[in-house]
Amino acid sequence: MIPSRIRLALAVMLLVSTTACAESTRSESSRMDWRQDGARLTIESAQGVVSITAASPASRFGVQAGDQVLRVDGVAVQKVGALTDALGASDKATVPVTVRRAGRDQVLSVPTAAWRALRPPPAPRPPSPPSPPDRP
Repeated sequence: MIPSRIRLALAVMLLVSTTACAESTRSESSRMDWRQDGARLTIESAQGVVSITAASPASRFGVQAGDQVLRVDGVAVQKVGALTDALGASDKATVPVTVRRAGRDQVLSVPTAAWRALRPPPAPRPPSPPSPPDRP
């Protein structure tokens, strides 16, 4: 009788801790503010919602301030990094992005070229090892 109560208590604790972990993941927030050559893009995420705060010029990025980004190429995004990685790493010229704009979901054809500039440059390759000395 006691072992089944212990198992039940452990199961309840596991369920509660799993729910708490899921809640803490959803409540993470992040922000990215990028500016270059007169262009600006600010993206924020909070509670699993990615929002465009500023996009100037909007045509450069394919989104506009106030858009909530839901999916990129059919894949849900909930963090700023997921959005910038998906668009910046794409080898396509445009990618379908589902946004919620003014309360309505829309699929936009977003050009990826501007998003590639948001990604950090690749890490430099390590130097080659020195050649062994010539032996006489």
